[in-house]
Amino acid sequence: MTLGPLVILLVLAWIAFQFWRLRGMAEFSIAYAKRYCEKHQLQFLSLARSSTRISAFRGKLDWKVVYQLEFSSNHEDAYMGTMTSFGNTVIEINLPVYKIDSELH
Repeated sequence: MTLGPLVILLVLAWIAFQFWRLRGMAEFSIAYAKRYCEKHQLQFLSLARSSTRISAFRGKLDWKVVYQLEFSSNHEDAYMGTMTSFGNTVIEINLPVYKIDSELH
């Protein structure tokens, strides 16, 4: 095997690994968002990735992913917040001001 096909094979393997890594991070983030909403008595509606990039955080190079977190506080209104993760660590959740239904709390 010459160097050219070996490099192509390694690049394809790296791309496949990164694809599975991002899928695992997405599954972790969905589970985290659901637990977060449950803990704060919110209804989880959806989580969608809005940006993905390789970045450094605390001296470590990994994927930084920003998600759009859609939730409801009273089962009628929907709100959109953001959740930022670095690897399998959630580093920030920003939610807008939302109504609290006194009957639910």
